[in-house]
Amino acid sequence: MQLLNALKKKKYKLLLIIGRPGSGKSKYLQNYSKQVGIPILDLDFILGKQLPDGKDSDYVFDFLNGFLDTYKPEQVLIDKKAILYNKDSKIDLLDFLKDLSLKKTVIATWNGYTENGKLIHVCDKLQKDFEYDLEDDYAYIELK
Repeated sequence: MQLLNALKKKKYKLLLIIGRPGSGKSKYLQNYSKQVGIPILDLDFILGKQLPDGKDSDYVFDFLNGFLDTYKPEQVLIDKKAILYNKDSKIDLLDFLKDLSLKKTVIATWNGYTENGKLIHVCDKLQKDFEYDLEDDYAYIELK
């Protein structure tokens, strides 16, 4: 709750729950979901496992923004989101989550870790890791 209050002063209302596979990110989010009574969004299910032919990151962003326009809770809890970084996707996951967090508070799991001022996203599906500079304009919790 303290981190969520701190988000009010951040540019992005984004809280990442960072951890390697098996660290308890999903369980952490599930416990929070039960506590506050907000469902966890499964983007893979909502978007149908794969993007329709010819659709790109703009389609996904527009689709989810339209969805959020009618979504009542002020917080969006996101766990399953592999569709956003499948091999054909051109979506930058961190930018995507930050953009969504301009509309509502976004709490999302992040498969990875921090190291030397970097935020690492481990993407086994692509057999490639993505690296970002850690920024002060969002918040995170790292589970070990």
